[in-house]
Amino acid sequence: MKKIIPVLLIMIGVLFLLAPFITEQIVKYHSKSLINEEITNEIIKTNNQKDQLEVEFDFSVIEDVDIKSIIKGSMDFNKELVIGTILIPDLDINLPIMKGLSEANLMIGAATMKPDQSFGVGNFTLAGHYMKNKDLLFGSLMDIEIGNRVYISDGEKIYEYNIYDIVVVPDTAIEMLSDDKSDERNKPIISLMTCYFSSKTGKRFFALGELVAEYPIE
Repeated sequence: MKKIIPVLLIMIGVLFLLAPFITEQIVKYHSKSLINEEITNEIIKTNNQKDQLEVEFDFSVIEDVDIKSIIKGSMDFNKELVIGTILIPDLDINLPIMKGLSEANLMIGAATMKPDQSFGVGNFTLAGHYMKNKDLLFGSLMDIEIGNRVYISDGEKIYEYNIYDIVVVPDTAIEMLSDDKSDERNKPIISLMTCYFSSKTGKRFFALGELVAEYPIE
């Protein structure tokens, strides 16, 4: 027993040190494989026509990524909830858009924050995890600048937005998700949200863009 305990402590220590690396690799595998191989425009269009799918919008899951949430998300992931893609060339962000706010969806890409929101209409809101590795999820979102372009697609059309504002607000600022924000701009907008470095800061980072064009995906 005396020999076993030190070995166990060493193993636990090694796993603790490797947890951030394992977490990043799981996220990278799922999000990149969906974009590069698994999800076609035809699949995305089909998913957008499925109204019977059970979707959750749980704001309590917008917390810092850890190994526990990543493993749970991997188990709960549903490919039928992939309803689009988002591309921000200046930040090298290229992710699937997931329908609903859940641990599984946030592990994969950008998650819609409201029921029944539509591409190119009103205030199209997306949340993504902040990651220390800027190559993953919304890890580089806070590097966005006024004038950067954001492209989202629903499998049929591409919607192009121009970033016009960047703000940091309390995590209680639900008004940022309202369609009133698009009414103020007098045109459809996109709202991209991530934690301001950490969920524990109690702040959220938003990048707001106005719709400037839409065109067939071909």
